[in-house]
Amino acid sequence: MAQTSPYSTRFKVIATLVLTLAISLLVLAALSLGDNQDQGLSADNAPVVDALIPAANTQVPQQSSVGIDLAVGWEGVLQINGVEVPEDELVVTPQTGLIMFMPGEGKTVEQFQTGRNCVTAIIWRIADGRGTADRPIPWCFEVI
Repeated sequence: MAQTSPYSTRFKVIATLVLTLAISLLVLAALSLGDNQDQGLSADNAPVVDALIPAANTQVPQQSSVGIDLAVGWEGVLQINGVEVPEDELVVTPQTGLIMFMPGEGKTVEQFQTGRNCVTAIIWRIADGRGTADRPIPWCFEVI
């Protein structure tokens, strides 16, 4: 005598799809939380840079903020598409090493152009000061 399953075929199909979706989302989350090497940072710069904002090669809206999160003891400035942002337009949090810029009316960049935009953070050790051993950290992102 054949034993029948207590679950319908429809339930099995839906359960399989939900499980597949959950596993796919977990894999995607793990890949997006990769280390700094995935952001295109050199081995020298990876210990100094906690995060690029937005991450390299991501898609963002035109009014997105950009910046860099540095290890404590480092500071810097941002260049957007080759133009250095004046320090009075940056939001700098020295205690955490965060340097941010938000486009807006009357600022160096009012809004990002659709397509590829590139940022270069020029960083240096606070103890050394700017100009002695500056490091460029370039990355690009796509504005949609």
